[in-house]
Amino acid sequence: MDREQHILSLIRVNPFISQNELANQIGISRSAVAGYIASLTKKGMIRGRAYIIADESSVMCIGGANLDNKAASKAPIRLASSNPVTVTESCGGVARNIAENLAGLGCRSALITAVGDDKAGTWVLGETSHRGVDISQSIVIPGAHTGTYTALLDASGEMFLAFANMDIYDAFGPELLNEKWPHIAASKLVIADTNLPQASLDMLVKRCGAEGVLLFLDPVSSEKAKKLPHDLTGITAIFPNLEEAYELAGRASTGEEADPAVITELAEAIRRRGVQHVFITLGKQGVLYQDEHGSTFVPPLPTDVVEVTGAGDAFVAGVAYGILHDHSYLNSCKLGTAAAHLTLQTNESASSRLTEEVLVQTMQNSFPSEV
Repeated sequence: MDREQHILSLIRVNPFISQNELANQIGISRSAVAGYIASLTKKGMIRGRAYIIADESSVMCIGGANLDNKAASKAPIRLASSNPVTVTESCGGVARNIAENLAGLGCRSALITAVGDDKAGTWVLGETSHRGVDISQSIVIPGAHTGTYTALLDASGEMFLAFANMDIYDAFGPELLNEKWPHIAASKLVIADTNLPQASLDMLVKRCGAEGVLLFLDPVSSEKAKKLPHDLTGITAIFPNLEEAYELAGRASTGEEADPAVITELAEAIRRRGVQHVFITLGKQGVLYQDEHGSTFVPPLPTDVVEVTGAGDAFVAGVAYGILHDHSYLNSCKLGTAAAHLTLQTNESASSRLTEEVLVQTMQNSFPSEV
């Protein structure tokens, strides 16, 4: 056992052990111990006094936490006219939804986000904490307005149009990520969305790559995907839909359903930018998963769709659950497909039906050879 690991093992036994005690037990100087402690802290393996050991089973989600308003049309939408709708209000945001889904699946999930010191921010953080997510590292910005997302859904539950006010995330600069880095690096898995500013995304991708931190990235939209650096080597897995995949591949979207060969080419182009695992979500076509060994199309499960909001977030959470439980990436893709299937059957952005027991049972019923 090298000295760094020896120090870590002693801290695990006694988180309040002093540097002098460590020095005496190992047989080195106190100043040498201080150097090892600084190195372990920089790596995110400990978090100061009393020393907090990195949690090897936790997920840190970084990005949006919004107030969601959804207007579901009761009839085919007519432009330039009044349309009868049913309006609901809920907590939303890609990173927040993924964190809540993971908590519902029994994983230790935490959220770093920014909200305003308004009623919406208090409610979003309160509800997220109530649902099992650690929000201790999230920040409240005085005078700012919490992000909002307003979606118009057609009569079939598909998104027709959406509006997003995410100006608050402009304050989420690299200095904030540096401040939170010990907590980020201490997690087994980091999941981020592109609500972060360009400089913060660049820093996160580079630092995760340099320090070997497992990073999943949700592009959120084709426009926000433009903020990502060209070199995506620090991203372990990315989860674009078809429109976002065209953007990431540097190709113009036709706006139409793509054939399998084209989708495969998009995934190959994204992998050439440095991503190890690419999951292109295709709605009714399922998912294309690609890694260094090739591509696999995973079909969707037959689903009576209530609405699509949150299905992509559930898919990412299902894949993350699989990786945290030592499944292969392909098998995790199928868990993600099962998680999306369960969420599509509700009008919740983070479905209360998505529990570990139900997910595993759905996986067993739908992909019996994989469990």
